[in-house]
Amino acid sequence: MSEKSRGKEQLEALRASPQAPRVFISYSHESPEHKNWVLGLASNLREKGVDAVLDVWDLKPGDDVARFMEHLASVDRVVIVCSEHYARKAAEGKGGVGYETMLVTAEILQDRGVVKFIPILRNNPSKTLPPFLRSRMWIDFQRDADYSIKLEELTRVLHEAPAHPKPPIGRSPFLSG
Repeated sequence: MSEKSRGKEQLEALRASPQAPRVFISYSHESPEHKNWVLGLASNLREKGVDAVLDVWDLKPGDDVARFMEHLASVDRVVIVCSEHYARKAAEGKGGVGYETMLVTAEILQDRGVVKFIPILRNNPSKTLPPFLRSRMWIDFQRDADYSIKLEELTRVLHEAPAHPKPPIGRSPFLSG
C-alpha cells in the first residue's frame, strides 16, 4: 500500500471515528501574552472535542523536549500559530521552532494525501508564513473581535465538519429514460 493510500485511509478513519481528533499546537514563546492566548485557544479546542497537545500541559521538567516535539508525527493535525516571530525563527531554523520546522518539512515532503498542517495567523500583520507553509491556506486570528468565528472555522476543519458541505451531483437533465 502506498504512503498516499495509507494517509487517505487514516483520514477516512478519523472522519468515521467518534474519537476526538488529536492536535499538536506549535507556537513560539515570544511573550507571556502570546503564550496565554495559545493556552486559551488550546483550552477552547478541548472544550469543543479536540484533544489538543500543548507543551504547558504535556511537557514537564525533566522531559525530553525533542521527543515531545516529535508528537508531530503521531497526531491527526498540527495547528501552527504563525506570528511574525514564529515565521522568522522557522526561516532561521532557530530553537524549538527550528527543530519543529525540520520535522514538519520532512512530513510535508512525504505527502500522504492528508491535510495535516493548519497555519493560523496571530500577531502577524504582514501575514508572513514560514517557507514550508507559504502555499497553504490559513485562518486569520488577528482580530480578537473575530475570535469566536475563527475558532468555529478551525474546529470545523479539525472535526472534518464543513459549514457548507459540497452537495452531491445530480442526474444530467439531458439523459433520456
